Amino acid sequence: MTDADALSQLAHECPRKIMGLLHAQGQYFHYTSPRFPGKVLCFHKDSEVPADCTPTKPQSHFLDLAHNEAQATG
Repeated sequence: MTDADALSQLAHECPRKIMGLLHAQGQYFHYTSPRFPGKVLCFHKDSEVPADCTPTKPQSHFLDLAHNEAQATG
């Protein structure tokens, strides 16, 4: 998945209609939960995320990028 594809998908799937760029920058995060099948949950970075939540595929793309950058700067 390219950055552009992930950004577009984040913007499209957001139930709060928040720009994809804010998700890519780590201000907001998208998750799914078995408690809410078929729904995308949008959390602010300072919110507590329930333990049963899993990042969506486009959100995982940017989380992986941030993790790799953090490891590179060590």
